[in-house]
Amino acid sequence: MNWDYGQPVVNGSYLCCIMGYSSPIHLIWNKKEGGWGDWWHGEYDDGLAEWKQFENDLVVCYIGFDEIPMPEGW
Repeated sequence: MNWDYGQPVVNGSYLCCIMGYSSPIHLIWNKKEGGWGDWWHGEYDDGLAEWKQFENDLVVCYIGFDEIPMPEGW
């Protein structure tokens, strides 16, 4: 499993190592929206989504979910 540094080339979901966090978290890379963040849906899931920007400088490294090896025999 190799972690990548810098910025992803492809928009999508990634598992990220963040400065100040003790475990990796899920973030979405969307260059058009400003980098790292997540789509947030209202309390009542009214179908409207708002982009919640994450501080890009805090993301140290990331890995795509398709790059994480599955257990043997899965």
